[in-house]
Amino acid sequence: MWRRGAGLLRLHLAAATGRRARRPLAPLVPAAPSPSTASSSCRQILGIFRGSIGAPSGSRCLSNQAGGGGGGGACWSCGATGAFLSCGSCGSVQPVDPAVDYFQIFGLEREYNIKDNNLERRYKEWQKKLHPDLVHSKSEKERGYAAEQSALVIDAYRTLSNPLSRALYLLKLEGVHVDEEKTINDPELLMEMMEIREAVNDVSDSQTLEKIQSQVKKKLETWSGSFQEAFDQKDFDRAIEATQRMRYYERAVEETVKKL
Repeated sequence: MWRRGAGLLRLHLAAATGRRARRPLAPLVPAAPSPSTASSSCRQILGIFRGSIGAPSGSRCLSNQAGGGGGGGACWSCGATGAFLSCGSCGSVQPVDPAVDYFQIFGLEREYNIKDNNLERRYKEWQKKLHPDLVHSKSEKERGYAAEQSALVIDAYRTLSNPLSRALYLLKLEGVHVDEEKTINDPELLMEMMEIREAVNDVSDSQTLEKIQSQVKKKLETWSGSFQEAFDQKDFDRAIEATQRMRYYERAVEETVKKL
């Protein structure tokens, strides 16, 4: 089925650019993850956090609403119960709890299709409470907590707001290893990627480029849907294959964005 879709995409690309593919170009191989720019202390705490993501899916949800507690432990500062990332009573920033996953941070169900469209708003609410610049007058210990929690919330937001990274994170929560640098040995897919790249390189007007981008995004959405179906059925082999193909189409979309 996806092969037929690849053929249709080629026809659309040829129509959009007014010519057929003429010369081979290097395929759009997904780039390796870029190095983190977080401080060493933040990288350390994120490493500890990620090491706990294999926790059972039935772990308790510590927050039903961003910006408020409602399930955390006792505040280290005032002793109030229900302190989550920050204390609802005294406002003190709490130490990172490695048992909390990214979905819990934003009060979301652990599923691929995020139904809540207020992710950005909740992210901003947390940053208003956790940003290190807002606790500059606090103790050194609390400033350290703020730096760690703020870095964690940023990482959580970036992960959940992107369909591919959200898919990979869900697989990690299930204990499924994915080699993110693995390429696909599929001649037809690689040829499709070369044709997309050639079309992007040769196009000279933004309107045509936007058409190409729209077509590639549709293929990305198709494989995103395939991932959700496979993940819901616990068919992790098929889910991994979907993420591999999503990575290629995401890379192709990025190429169009660079030229717009």
